[in-house]
Amino acid sequence: MRGAMKIRWAYLKRFLAGAIFGLYMAHLLYFLNPQVDITPGRLAKVTIFYGVGCGILFGTALWGLRALRVQLFGRPALTASGVQRAHGFGFVVLAAFFASAIYWLHLEPVRIYLPIGAVRNLSKATNLITVTAFALLLLWVIDRSVNRVTSRAIFVAGVSLIAISSFFLYERRDSYRTEKQTVVVANIGTVAGQRPVIVVAIRNLPFDWILTMAGEGSLPFFTQARDRGWFTRLEPFPTTSPKALWASLATGKLPYRHGVTGRFSYRTPVNGPDPTDRFLLLPSGVGFSVWGLIPPVKRISAQLPSGDSLPLWSLFERLSFPASVVNWPEAKSGATRIVPSNKVAALRSSELARLGDVTPRFNGAGAARTRIVNGLAGDYAAIDQLREPVGGRAFELNVAALEGFGEAQRAVHIITNELPPRSTMKGEVLRAYCDQLDRMLAALARDYPDHLLVVVSPSGPIPPGVHATPWSYLKEQFETDDAGADDGFVLMSGPGVAHSGNPASAYATDVVPTLLYAAGLPVGRDMDGRVCSEAFSEEVLRSNTLSVIQTYEATQVVVRKSGR
Repeated sequence: MRGAMKIRWAYLKRFLAGAIFGLYMAHLLYFLNPQVDITPGRLAKVTIFYGVGCGILFGTALWGLRALRVQLFGRPALTASGVQRAHGFGFVVLAAFFASAIYWLHLEPVRIYLPIGAVRNLSKATNLITVTAFALLLLWVIDRSVNRVTSRAIFVAGVSLIAISSFFLYERRDSYRTEKQTVVVANIGTVAGQRPVIVVAIRNLPFDWILTMAGEGSLPFFTQARDRGWFTRLEPFPTTSPKALWASLATGKLPYRHGVTGRFSYRTPVNGPDPTDRFLLLPSGVGFSVWGLIPPVKRISAQLPSGDSLPLWSLFERLSFPASVVNWPEAKSGATRIVPSNKVAALRSSELARLGDVTPRFNGAGAARTRIVNGLAGDYAAIDQLREPVGGRAFELNVAALEGFGEAQRAVHIITNELPPRSTMKGEVLRAYCDQLDRMLAALARDYPDHLLVVVSPSGPIPPGVHATPWSYLKEQFETDDAGADDGFVLMSGPGVAHSGNPASAYATDVVPTLLYAAGLPVGRDMDGRVCSEAFSEEVLRSNTLSVIQTYEATQVVVRKSGR
């Protein structure tokens, strides 16, 4: 009986080590997925599942290792009182510190993915678990030198401490589900419709490259825009997938709202019956995509280009301002005129003739020349399609995405954020391509001086990889060959734009609110970006009052104009 008791207590300590890990991971599921409503009943089910499951799994594995150690090296020596101590509380401490490390590992990368309140709650939970781990460490130190009865009391105290910390974890939860609106009112001013907007998005053109090439005297339009217009950095978007970046650029919202994280979403028994109640599984953390999926699992693809939110052009359309969209990735609906990517690709052959004087600059690229020239021809085709309705002012918003520069980078294997020297083949290819982009944009600004021209590049060549393991995090501290994502840029030129010598950096989510304000339209309260008011002149700021709307995604939007 005494031997059985020793086995039971030794096993229980190992079981508790696995259970505490599972318990904290169950809470982490909800901290990282705040769009999922949490109730005491649901949390209890998930916590029991994870706690018991991980307790049995890790407890049995650790008990098996103990049995192997006893088989190979014999039993530990008896204590001074002649009894065999049931060790294993150190595994509980280790599990607590390991869970704390995982929380810390998630905390920094998810700042761009989660609402501010959710990040704050996750930060408090991380601190709470860390404090619990150190308290358990103190109990373990005491446990090393006490008798069996006191050791069991310490074990019970440890269990109580873990239970208390779990309770406070729940108390720090909050719900971030988007409230569904039936009818909202949009108040638009007299400025609305008087300032048409042209938006050109260029993939993977870094801010520092523009400054370097402008300093070399090769980009006259960018140089003029930097000296007279508004030109600022666009902070890197820390995601491993450009899909999330472009969705935020199109919606003004973070991934927790539009649902595009670059990974699939999943439906598991942890979710409720609500179709919008799903786990996004953010691309970060140690194996989270493994332990976050409880079978059976149904994989859900994100709806591109904007996921669950409306893109910029749909916002214009909801207020009865027609929009034209050309070559935007995966854009298929939501605008009066949409020119898809496949149509732009079909028009490339007709654009090749106009590149006759340009193509020799790419001859040094060798086998990559064809891809580069085709990409440039595609960009010219996209600009031509953008221009087609602009002259007649048929649309209040004209959007085009240029994919060719990113294709040129891939063709010549640009995988770092350092601009190659002019004397190299890669440097000449990039400069020749940017020269053509500069000419395209200069022509737009010259031919349509009454339009607001906005040029945006949302990131540099390489999005930063989010650490998948503790080893990858430690490795980065000693190896800094990869500079991570470079800054993109936002450029605004046209009537009402103010020049700023040292403007504050912008974010991808700031683009949509700023464009709405520039067009005299209300900004959504549910957007995560801000209006870059420093980009506009005092006259514009005085005449264009900032208005807001609860959400553009209500069932019905009632439009009210000033003076009516």
